[in-house]
Amino acid sequence: MEVQCIEHDLKLIYAYMHTGSVEKNLKRVETMNLGTIINELQELDNSNGEPDLSNDDYVLLHEIREIRNYWCHQCYIDYVYIQNDWEREMEFQKVFSRLKNDEDRIYNLRKNVESFRLKEVERYDR
Repeated sequence: MEVQCIEHDLKLIYAYMHTGSVEKNLKRVETMNLGTIINELQELDNSNGEPDLSNDDYVLLHEIREIRNYWCHQCYIDYVYIQNDWEREMEFQKVFSRLKNDEDRIYNLRKNVESFRLKEVERYDR
């Protein structure tokens, strides 16, 4: 959920920051993959020499594609087919630990991106 919110906020930030109509910019980003959006937004964010997101934020933004894919497509598969109850529980605990770790890493990023979005909407409100 957090990653989906981040992705949507990035699209909104890009739409407001990029020159031209916000509506046209939103249409443009609808078909962009997450990696492209991150790269283009990073370029815009750094264009004035005072980026709103840190280099660490951008590193994690690039990682969230893999994080999202794991939680959407793989996490359940990692333990559901294990027949032995104890082994399945042990694997489930590993998955749970990974979830907690990812959540902790993404929490501050989510707050930073949300603050950036609110700032850009206010700054470029057209």
